[in-house]
Amino acid sequence: MRSPVRSYLLSLHESVSGADPFADHRLSRLRTAAAPEPESDPNVLYGADPTRIGIAMTTADGHTYGVGDSEVEFSIQSISKVFVYALALMDSGFDVVDSKIDVEPSGSAYNDISSESGSGRPKNPLINIGAIAAASLVRPAPGETVFSRVLATMSACAGRELRLDEDVLAADLRDGAHNRGLSWFLSSWGIIDGDPTTAFEDYTRQCAVTVTAVDLSVMAATFANLGVNPLTDERVFTEEVVERVLSVMTTCGMYDDSGDWVATVGLPAKSGVGGGIISVLPGQLGIATFSPPLDQHGNSAKGIIVHEEMSEDLGLHFVRAATVGRSSIRSHVTVDYSNSTVRRPAEADAVLAEHGDHAHLIELVGDLQFSGFEAVARLIGDLEDPLCVVLDFTKVDDLSRVTIASLHRLARAMSEAGIALAVVDADGLLAEHVEAMGIRSFAYRYAALSWAEDIVLRRYGDESCFYDPEYTHAPMLDSLEAQHRAVILDHLVKQRHRKGEVIRAIGADFDGIRFMRAGEVCTYSADGDLLAVLRAGTTFGEFALNPDGGQPFDMIATSATTLDFLPADAIDRIGIEDPAAAAALWRSITVNGYTRLAQAVRGEAQTQ
Repeated sequence: MRSPVRSYLLSLHESVSGADPFADHRLSRLRTAAAPEPESDPNVLYGADPTRIGIAMTTADGHTYGVGDSEVEFSIQSISKVFVYALALMDSGFDVVDSKIDVEPSGSAYNDISSESGSGRPKNPLINIGAIAAASLVRPAPGETVFSRVLATMSACAGRELRLDEDVLAADLRDGAHNRGLSWFLSSWGIIDGDPTTAFEDYTRQCAVTVTAVDLSVMAATFANLGVNPLTDERVFTEEVVERVLSVMTTCGMYDDSGDWVATVGLPAKSGVGGGIISVLPGQLGIATFSPPLDQHGNSAKGIIVHEEMSEDLGLHFVRAATVGRSSIRSHVTVDYSNSTVRRPAEADAVLAEHGDHAHLIELVGDLQFSGFEAVARLIGDLEDPLCVVLDFTKVDDLSRVTIASLHRLARAMSEAGIALAVVDADGLLAEHVEAMGIRSFAYRYAALSWAEDIVLRRYGDESCFYDPEYTHAPMLDSLEAQHRAVILDHLVKQRHRKGEVIRAIGADFDGIRFMRAGEVCTYSADGDLLAVLRAGTTFGEFALNPDGGQPFDMIATSATTLDFLPADAIDRIGIEDPAAAAALWRSITVNGYTRLAQAVRGEAQTQ
């Protein structure tokens, strides 16, 4: 099945690729009215191809989506600052780092001398002057260099070994007079002890590391996953360090555009002049883009649009986002394990036991946001040869507009793949949308599972797997010899019951056997749990013969129901007048009863 998330990213890539972010009317519908427009002439560094654009997203459980130029390599540049700041906190501790670098937004360009009056302390670690100071606070182990420790740490975040681009390094060292001057400024204030050349060179090297958008999305997801790489399960940073870094990224990550970014995108982020941007939705996912043309703030112009669109379309802004997506799936079973409790012929039971794993029930829970539903869509996309899927929304508290839009995309993708989709929606959360989605909606789980079972039976079974909607006599009697069946039919009494009428109550004594000709009867435990659903062709009443107190279940008509009733006194008469017919009847009832008992036990287990 085509992934609805990937389809969304491809559509977004196409629309942004063809847009001019420097036109008078930008594609983005989200920038605040007071935000200045980018300069009319884009700035492209390092000879990059300005037509490139890549989008990547990695979830907190380690699944990556990439479209466009998401695997094209480019230099990480200032995005490296967040990882080196985290490393400085790990190595030197919060007190030391805070004494050297503040955490306040600078309100000025990334290369300004933004420092505290009277102390020279940089305003934050995500502008150049603060990042050079952070590089000086990395403490390598014996035998290590600062840069080897930085590279190893960034590689651990990416889940693969990254490398230094020597050509970019040479260009940055050649043209790095301004940053060299910033490092001497730091030395003059004692922020860096002694000659700051080493700190300048280490900072320049960290910016020249080569990455892809896919790499950056994994690195961002390591922050989203509280410092643990979701692909390798390696802990890179402590939770306390991640909390600090994401806080600074929120307020300072986009330089003098940070305020507008928070208002429109609402995610901790960091940009780099190599054309990359990362953003993090804590607990859920990391996003990365690559597009070389820069705006007046030094941020990727098209990258900003992608993040804005994704935040709006997928509900990622931190004031709307919910909890970790993995908690949205409560359970996942197939109908060979969790059946509808609808009584079916033995032939149907055999088909469902063999092929029921092609029909799936996924129970959802909580408040569903994008990342939670992404996990659902991915689960469905990974199923092997599914015929149908039932999504149970019974325990879902709320559906956002983003989730409903995601469900639209999922339904379309499943329809194109030939996979049927239904929902259990007792509260009507999707009542206004199911018709447009082209999916079935049921108020009760058993009804949705019965629908799924029917799909399996139509694919792998035949007519013998289905009872007719109405019978002239009970199919159970077909196993009897003609003369014995005729005896039984002569004693049957027709009964009719209205919807909601209690046919048999818990504790009632045995009064006979009932053969269903039409309608539906549901079996409920003393706690009100649904145990079985009986329809035309099935039989009930024999369980009241148990020695522990009569009828064990409530039997309630859930539609207008027609029965053939064989009273207990008629059974007694048959036993006296025609013992062979009575023995044949009890043999058939026993077989039917064992089948029903097994089904009732399975139904009871499903309510636990």
